[in-house]
Formats: sequence, C-alpha cells, structure tokens
Amino acid sequence: MIILSILLRPFSCLYGMAISIRHWAYNRGVLKSHAFKTPSICVGNLSLGGTGKTPMVALLLRHYNTVEAFNTAILSRGYGRISKGLVHASEHATVEDLGDEPFQIAQSYPKNPLVVSASRIEGMSYLEGLASKAPHLVILDDAIQHRAIQASYTILLTTFSKPFYKDSLIPSGTLRDLPSRAKTADLIVVTKCPENMSNAQRETILTHIPKHSNQKICFSYLRYNTIWRGVKSDLNGSDFVGVEINLITAIAQPEPLLRYLDKLGVKYRHWRFRDHHFFTANEVSELENLPHLVCTEKDFVKLKDRLDNIHYIGVEHAFFEDDAKVFYSALPAISI
Repeated sequence: MIILSILLRPFSCLYGMAISIRHWAYNRGVLKSHAFKTPSICVGNLSLGGTGKTPMVALLLRHYNTVEAFNTAILSRGYGRISKGLVHASEHATVEDLGDEPFQIAQSYPKNPLVVSASRIEGMSYLEGLASKAPHLVILDDAIQHRAIQASYTILLTTFSKPFYKDSLIPSGTLRDLPSRAKTADLIVVTKCPENMSNAQRETILTHIPKHSNQKICFSYLRYNTIWRGVKSDLNGSDFVGVEINLITAIAQPEPLLRYLDKLGVKYRHWRFRDHHFFTANEVSELENLPHLVCTEKDFVKLKDRLDNIHYIGVEHAFFEDDAKVFYSALPAISI
C-alpha cells in the first residue's frame, strides 16, 4: 500500500493544482459565490467520508428542534440517489429518491423539511421560496467543497485515527480538498476518539491543527445504542454476548462498530459492502434466512422493507465534558 501511495503521488499533485486554481478563482471573484438571507450551517469534511456527518446533522437537528416554532431544514446533494433534479422529501419519498443518508434523516426527523439537489443554489432558492414554511436555518450536508454557496457557519469533521493533517490528496490519500481549507472552519470536531483518550493524545492533535483566533476545536466519541431497533421488535445488545450475529455494513468506516461489538463480547460474521451500496435481490436472498441480522441505521433504511428480521445499532456523537461546553457554546444562536 505504501508503494502504491508513492506511485500515485504525481496524480495527487495534479489534483491539488486543479483544486488550488479553483479556490483561487473563488477567492478572486472569477467564480461567484452566492450568499442567502437564511442562516446556514455547513457540516462537512476534507476526506472522502466516514467522519460521522449524518450523526452530526442529527445532533444539530435535535439541538435546534428544542426551540419552539423554530424551523430547521436540511439541504443535501443526495449522494447515490437514482432520482434527478431537486426533490423535496415527503412521506412517499423512497431511498432511491433521496439517497440513503438523507432518507435516514427524513425518516428520523419527518417534521424538518429536507431537500436534495445537486445544485446547492437551486436548493437554497427553493427553500427560501417556501413562503410561510421557509426555514429559519438550513443545515448544508457535506457542502464544504461547494463554494458556489456561502455558508454562515462551518463545522469541519475529522477523525481521531486519521486527522486531515496526516492524510494526503486523492488518489494517494483520501483528502478531496486541501488541508489548508481547515482554516476556514468556524468549529472543528475531532470525531471517533477513544473514550479513554489521554491528555497527551489530545494535545498532539491540537498542536498539529493550525487554529485561527476565532476557531473552536472539540473532541467527540461514538456512543452506540444498547437497544437494537427492529421492524417488529427491539433487542438488547447485552443478550448477544458470546452469540454470533450476522453484521451487515455498507459504510465508509465500520471499524468503530466492530470495536464496540468486540468490547461488548458479541461475535459477528461481517458482511461488508462498499459505502452507499444498494443491495441487490440476490444479496437480500442470501441474507434473509440467516439468524440475528444486524446492521447500521443507514443500511436499515434500505433493508427494513426487504428483511423483516433485521435490527440496527443506532449511534450518536457524544462529547467529553469540557468539549460539550465548547461545542454547544460555539453553535450560532439563530433568532426567529
């Protein structure tokens, strides 16, 4: 892998040059960036995926949904969807219409308007045109690279195991944007930290992140739900200690989930698919008669109508005590 990475570095340099020219064009006004009157929070990363964007979007929705009469909308590209153009999620929308991650959000937060559109400008214009139902805040899902729209506030996610400063541009690495773009974020969240993270590990990361004066940095870990939700019933994860389950994942980084199951003492046969995979009829047929089918919530929304014996393990971002204070105090207060 190291040799392959070295061989691919010239292509990463070419990719970096292209991105640098693009950012130069936006910085100099050659390419236009549009600002909207509706406040927006961009949630994104510099890498290809696996930093926990969807749980972060869910966390923000829970936070702002506590404000009475406050309307928060979600705007996403809808990666992996089959539909074209702009789609406003409704009770009749399918995972093919929205993409797996937006569909997951739409299912969990049906009262929050969700729109998918390849054009963020078109999507924001549509949301602002909803008259009396126009949102007070729009969460821009995975939009750091989309400079055609100016976000009011930006949250950058990077993982503990592979922070952006240890990575390189694709194809030799997993970065899809320049590491220097981290300076434009208002808040950086280092995700998927070990729960027993030491002060030395924290300080090492803080030392390597070039923070500007107003930028906040905090650390989070993943907290898995001990109750595994299903179509017809729920299960208690602790009941499966020493029992082998059939674990299905189609996510970028399943390793934290595997570590959770190892710690819990649950054995598993891992059926691993590529991120955003849409399961074929043959694959479903192969799985349907297996005992103890367990998956992620992102995969559950694609399988729940095809496998009635499947359950999912929910997950959310959790913060260390001081980091929770940093995170919530850093979030913008939006007035109605």
